[in-house]
Amino acid sequence: MKHKIFSHTSLLIILSVILTFLAAGTVMYNRYDIYMKQGVRDEAAYIKTGLEEDGDVFLSDRVGDATSSRITLLGKDGQVLFDSIENPEEMENHSNRPEFIEAEKQGSGEMVRYSDTLSKQTFYYAVKLKDDQVLRVARTTDSLLVTMLTSFLLLGGLVCVILVIELFLVQKQTRKLIEPINRIDLEHPLEHVCYEELRPLLFRLDQQNRQIQKQLEDLKNAESARKEFTANVSHELKTPLMSISGYAELMMNGMVPPDKMQDFSGRIFHESERLSNLVADIIQLSRLDEKNGETMFEQVDIGELGEDVINNLQNRAVKKKINLEYTGGPAQMQGVRHVLYEMFYNITDNAIRYTPDGGDVKVFVGKLNGKPYFRVEDNGIGIPESEQQRIFERFYRVDKSHSRETGGTGLGLSIVKHGAVLHHAKILLDSEPGKGTKMEILFDQTK
Repeated sequence: MKHKIFSHTSLLIILSVILTFLAAGTVMYNRYDIYMKQGVRDEAAYIKTGLEEDGDVFLSDRVGDATSSRITLLGKDGQVLFDSIENPEEMENHSNRPEFIEAEKQGSGEMVRYSDTLSKQTFYYAVKLKDDQVLRVARTTDSLLVTMLTSFLLLGGLVCVILVIELFLVQKQTRKLIEPINRIDLEHPLEHVCYEELRPLLFRLDQQNRQIQKQLEDLKNAESARKEFTANVSHELKTPLMSISGYAELMMNGMVPPDKMQDFSGRIFHESERLSNLVADIIQLSRLDEKNGETMFEQVDIGELGEDVINNLQNRAVKKKINLEYTGGPAQMQGVRHVLYEMFYNITDNAIRYTPDGGDVKVFVGKLNGKPYFRVEDNGIGIPESEQQRIFERFYRVDKSHSRETGGTGLGLSIVKHGAVLHHAKILLDSEPGKGTKMEILFDQTK
């Protein structure tokens, strides 16, 4: 940063000094040029007056070495009559010189001629006398380029001095600029904002800190949930396996009377079926968690799925003498067919499991305010308010004392929750112990 500031500042300073020098030099040179030309004109007027009063003797007696200007007197035909520097007899005719021609016509004329060899310029001013002779006064000066070049040594010294001063000031100022930045508290960047220009950056940094902190908390929660889930899976799998192993060992050792053989076989079948359902639910949850399963969305009639669910659960309801009532009709939506079926099946199955014999379970499938809608109502045992937020957790059961009797895996409502997330749906729960439960799923689709 310090190097960039110094290099950029140096470039600006050097450019500023050079441009200022060139501009000032040009202005001063032009002003000097104006004064020089006016001086030559004034000098020519003075000599003209002397010549007209005293004649040619004025040039040799009074002018002489009194001026650095070159004085030339020309005849009517352009012949050189007098020259303060060279021998007139050796000089060529000046009748073709522009300043002479202009003076002959208008009374005065001037011209600037450059010498590329000497890098100088000469200003000629000619004025016509009363006797038709022409007086010419000339003064030679350096050209603008030469004037600038001769000053470059001074300019170089000035730039060097300025760069030394600049280096000292830049280092000092850079330290002052960087010091507040180095003192920024990266964990709490918005507490002390040293420069308003940094506020957007510090705001983003603060957001990232919060996001990282949240992710760390989420990782801890996820790790805790994973350990709990692993422990629950191990426990839930071990229970039916131990039952199956125990019953099978008794049968193998001939310790089961023949009249009890069918009962023990039924228990083994019941436990194996429970184990199979548990494994299937675990696989379904894993697919929903990882989103690696079959998530191909298609046009689905949830009214048709509702009828399938009722048909498949009717026998279970009949065994408990539960009145399973279905109402509604066709309702099209985009979804994953088997996931929607699992959601409806699990909610309805739970209602039947936790409703006493002779109770009522009502299922409605259709639309609510133009959106796909599913509802199950029962007059079962209900869910205490303190536990209503936990029923969607894996392996959580409200009625733990009768969990084995109901035969559930404890994963059904967790599958419902994941399916709702997949389909952007809301789950609404209304329940009261002893009076029953109403569970609704409202899908965020209008087609």
